[in-house]
Amino acid sequence: MPFSKKSAVTFLDVAAIPDEIQWRILEWRNSDSVRSQMLRQHLISREEHGAWLAGQRSGAGETRCRVAHVDDKPFGVVSLNHIDMRAGNSDWGMYIGEKEFLGKGLGKVLLAEILRWGFEEMDLQRLYTSVLATNAQALDLYLKAGFIQEGRWRNHVLCETGERKDLLWIGMLRDEWEAEKSRILQWALSR
Repeated sequence: MPFSKKSAVTFLDVAAIPDEIQWRILEWRNSDSVRSQMLRQHLISREEHGAWLAGQRSGAGETRCRVAHVDDKPFGVVSLNHIDMRAGNSDWGMYIGEKEFLGKGLGKVLLAEILRWGFEEMDLQRLYTSVLATNAQALDLYLKAGFIQEGRWRNHVLCETGERKDLLWIGMLRDEWEAEKSRILQWALSR
């Protein structure tokens, strides 16, 4: 399928998409390219994924997930995790699951959606996440979007290979989003 920079990107709640795509997420998450960049690198079982989907359908948990589509083809995921409405903060995550969409600038679009969703739709005050210190490409993307590196946990992640890696923490505050919103959205569109 040809991909154009003018292609429409939409985001749909995971509970509102067909079952086939809900289960496709398990394939994406268990792929080596996605799993190797996660804190928990184990293979996710069908049972574990099914329980996660049940939580998404009920809306009872503190995680929300949306599936990104280009021209109606699903390609990736954005999520808000550990949502704390009282404190006004949330961890977040994202990944591109379909290899044909890698390297097309869509990471910027996913990141802009997380910021818009968290700060404007959810009315949060702070968004944060962690990234493996060895994932220079992701860290560069996050810093270009305006996130600030807030800390480093040394040897925190035990990888499937037995290697230990440092974990970097980054965050953005609502007032930082508001001050940089126009620049960030323009940057995301410059794919």
